[in-house]
Amino acid sequence: MELSENLLNAFICGDCFEEMPKLPDECVDLVLTDPPYGIDYQSNRRVARPKLPKFENDVDLSWVDGWVEEVYRVLKPDRHFYCFTRFDMYPVFYRSINRFFKVKNCLIWVKNNHGSGDLNGAYAPQCEMIIYAGKGKRLLNGSRESDVLHCDNVPSAFRRHATQKPVELLRQLIEKSTEPGELVLDPFAGVGSTGLACIDSDRFHGDHHERNYLLFELNREFVEKGRAGGLGRQEILLESARIARQEHPKKRPALRTNRVRARRDETLPIPF
Repeated sequence: MELSENLLNAFICGDCFEEMPKLPDECVDLVLTDPPYGIDYQSNRRVARPKLPKFENDVDLSWVDGWVEEVYRVLKPDRHFYCFTRFDMYPVFYRSINRFFKVKNCLIWVKNNHGSGDLNGAYAPQCEMIIYAGKGKRLLNGSRESDVLHCDNVPSAFRRHATQKPVELLRQLIEKSTEPGELVLDPFAGVGSTGLACIDSDRFHGDHHERNYLLFELNREFVEKGRAGGLGRQEILLESARIARQEHPKKRPALRTNRVRARRDETLPIPF
């Protein structure tokens, strides 16, 4: 079942555990996300810049099974699922994902520099795991790639989220598993890097190669940062059109962008 156009390219401030059940069965073409790792994340590195905010719901992992089942429900047949995780959380996510999907690979993302981690006794982490799973038999696009992915991390000076992923890495995964016009869901969107990667797939290849996105994020501060960066533009367009109708009722502006239809008034985000 296709998703309503009202939700295409939308960045919604909401809890994915409440928002995903509202979606119809088999309505998205790819799920790509970086869920909470089950730790109270805070770097031990001592730096002058302020600490990034901690995650909400980042300790209890009892939600994983129900969430993965919901991912399976909304994903179309013959589609893919990418889930970022840490080495110590891998068994938890692998077990849950493999109950519903066929886990095909554990991809390793190698960064250009290492993180802080435990300064007193552990090796400095320089890689992350990505569980790649399938619902059905869809093949990857293009040539066969290695399961080791090299991509520079987001420089700390430009990072707006504690574990923000580079758009280039996300774009590569999106293009391997989707076709132009298909819909990518990120239930834990952070500041919206997955949405930017969908937009970048259009810019990199030219016109008519864009992927649509649907982003959920519980933290309003992150959503506000993502919208400030250009995500969810149809919501801004709709608000402008609503004001114009009130001021000039005889001049009804079109509610379409060149790509997607604007969202209806009743689905406007809660003002900050």
